[in-house]
Amino acid sequence: MATSMAEHHAVRLAHAEAHAALHGLSLTPLRRQVYEAIVASERPIGAYEVLDALQPQRGRVPPTTVYRALDFLLAHGFVHRIESKNAYVACCEVGVPHCSQFLMCDGCGATVEIPGDAFAGQLSHSAPAHGFEVHRQIVELSGLCALCARASRASCASA
Repeated sequence: MATSMAEHHAVRLAHAEAHAALHGLSLTPLRRQVYEAIVASERPIGAYEVLDALQPQRGRVPPTTVYRALDFLLAHGFVHRIESKNAYVACCEVGVPHCSQFLMCDGCGATVEIPGDAFAGQLSHSAPAHGFEVHRQIVELSGLCALCARASRASCASA
């Protein structure tokens, strides 16, 4: 039986809260609400979109407060930053150190995290051969998800 989106979000939040408790991290109400907004988005979400999502619950929140919450979530592996969009997505494996690549749909904005330490290692190990020292690695692939690709082919076929 398929789980509902609400159940999926609740499981992700429970996992994040358990990780925070296990590691003595303070998942304050604001940090929790920011994380919830990112999980609920299902696509990369920017800081100002998070502000908009928080407004019904918290009223006006200063942007610096949300940025501090995002910095905490990023530093402790709850979320990833999508550099090309200046936005955030919930980590698929909170509490498990990993390198990730991201598949991002140009049509609907859906973003899929693909953990891949082996691929990240290959990239990092090839850099010194070119005299390059890697400090941070971000791999973002853009294209069309299956639904958008199918819709694109259908519209081209009918044209």
